[in-house]
Amino acid sequence: MSRKNLLIPLVVVLCACKSLPERSGTAVAVRSTVTDIPSATAPIAPPPEIIVAPTRVIDPTTTADTRLPPERWREWPVIPSVTTRAIEIYRTGQSMGLDPHAFSKVGDCQSVRAAFMGYFDIPERYLLGNDYVFLQQTVDNFAGHFNTDGQAVKGGFNAAAVLSPLWADPNVCLAGENPLQCELRVTKPIIVIVSLEVWWDGRTAVQYETLMRRILDTIISHGAVPILATKADNVEGDNSLNLSTARLAYEYDLPLWNFWAAVQTLPAHGMDMSRKDGFHISTEAWSTRSFTGLEALDSIWRGLQAAPVRTADPIVNLTATPEMVFPSTLEPISVPTLIASGVPIVGSEQIVFGLAKRQDEGFQALGVYLLNPVNQQLRQIFEAGVQFQSASPDGKYLLVSDKSALYRTNADGTQALRLTDSLYPNNYHAAIWLSNRQIAAILTKSNATGINIFSADGQKISELHAMGESPVEISPSSNESLIYWKGGSCSSLGVCQMKSEWVTSIDEKTNQKLTGLNNPVLSPEGSVLASGTASTAEQNLLVFASADGAAPRQIPLPGNNMVDYAWSPEGDKLAVVVALRSEYSGKVTGNRNFVVNSRTLDVIEYPQTNILNPRVLWSPDGTTLFWIGTTPDQNGFMITGRLVSLSLKLVTDLSSAVNIADLDYLVVTNADWLPFP
Repeated sequence: MSRKNLLIPLVVVLCACKSLPERSGTAVAVRSTVTDIPSATAPIAPPPEIIVAPTRVIDPTTTADTRLPPERWREWPVIPSVTTRAIEIYRTGQSMGLDPHAFSKVGDCQSVRAAFMGYFDIPERYLLGNDYVFLQQTVDNFAGHFNTDGQAVKGGFNAAAVLSPLWADPNVCLAGENPLQCELRVTKPIIVIVSLEVWWDGRTAVQYETLMRRILDTIISHGAVPILATKADNVEGDNSLNLSTARLAYEYDLPLWNFWAAVQTLPAHGMDMSRKDGFHISTEAWSTRSFTGLEALDSIWRGLQAAPVRTADPIVNLTATPEMVFPSTLEPISVPTLIASGVPIVGSEQIVFGLAKRQDEGFQALGVYLLNPVNQQLRQIFEAGVQFQSASPDGKYLLVSDKSALYRTNADGTQALRLTDSLYPNNYHAAIWLSNRQIAAILTKSNATGINIFSADGQKISELHAMGESPVEISPSSNESLIYWKGGSCSSLGVCQMKSEWVTSIDEKTNQKLTGLNNPVLSPEGSVLASGTASTAEQNLLVFASADGAAPRQIPLPGNNMVDYAWSPEGDKLAVVVALRSEYSGKVTGNRNFVVNSRTLDVIEYPQTNILNPRVLWSPDGTTLFWIGTTPDQNGFMITGRLVSLSLKLVTDLSSAVNIADLDYLVVTNADWLPFP
């Protein structure tokens, strides 16, 4: 195919593995060997040495393998063809609700939107010649996904980072999700370009290949087709990573975009010789990378479209609750008490929390626990499958659930009273105590969800009707008259997409959306609403507002991800946990902890913690804070706890007292510090 009619735009995209600013002007989309940039209308012929394979569809019945072996990966074509396995994956994915107009990228700084294909979402910044006008169809189909990084692309990412929850954005990703899982869930792409190029000392190609297998298996299990990519550099010295990538493409029968081959005819084989790291590619190579990346996407997308269409399975309403049979009683289980040594600290005596672990693409409830922070004893009061929902303000009762059955129990788990068999089963916050006398719960009825009010003795008081959206979560509230809730949908336990925040009064005279607020929590006396709002790269914005969300006051806090906050018992202070997350790599390195006075707006900082998905609690006497959450260990993950005296700022580690660990990611779903009986 002739390339004489390919037109070159004005400005070339540059990249460095530091921050990449947005650029104005027009970017180039062409394979080029020249160093001078021609005018916007000057044609250029690409080097004839570059091999471009035509798009083809492999007959799934073909048994002969005519592929070049991985050891000859240098001879593989730049642009891949669709493969038998890719078609099989695509057929499976058609029934999984994937977005036919979405593709994702998994990569490091060389895959961020400012460096890789981003300008294909900005029509004035590129121009395709007559010979490549067909590529516009692919650009149009995937519009909106070129100039987006998604959750699996960050500077500093490597094969290990995209598989670690430490690198996931807590504002977008679920507890325990790694960046790759998060991106696949949020974007639902049909194609994923995997280009993990940077490596680090002390790691081998064998380790790289092991991690890449996990990446490929994860993508395939989501029904998306991976496109693997070779890299231009050879920082490892023996091209072993490109060989490993070719071996994986060969073994899995997946498309491989041979970017290495595309830049071999460029000066210095596409490497930037002004930089001595041996990793960064040249200006010309960036143009070649974006253009051949688009060609690879086009080839695979067209090949998949040519495959026979699989009939989609019937769509299932994910918010509906099927008819189920539940036991008539829920009995607490007896387990050994775990006693660990430690320095006792004065405070109220029972912290109750629910626990779950990430399993497959959802979560499994692991039961309900009581922790005594004075004698450091832990007791499990409900077995796996039971979820903790809420504790009454006086600490006498708990709300726990087993699938769609909701129970009121004593604080120690005894005397279970069934309230309903219709609780919405997919959220840990589907029922709360509004006061010691009233309970609000999300129930399912006729394939829809709604909020019902119960008395403490289990009598149904009322049902709210004009909600405006489907409620799936109720936020803590200290006002019997006002209910704060979230509208959205959940596909399974703990896997939810929230759309909006609402406040509704019991008499239904008030039913309004809370614009600009996120996870609002009402103060104990019911007059001040605390909420997070949009964060910037440098700070978070904490908001104090009236109970209806009016008259907001914004308080900036350092850090970039506000992950939890809780009111003091007096209602005049708010404990806030802010995650420290690198804007470059996305890695969470710890938490900064603050107490903010809602009246004076004074801010006091307390010792930092290193806990993922933390929950922060106040002791009932207001003298102590407790953080509980997840930390990685050598064999997986564990639940850890930290107590801090507010007056002395002394920290006591209760991790050995909790002593809960698992290979899978553990998460504290919710927690309360109960007052003395």
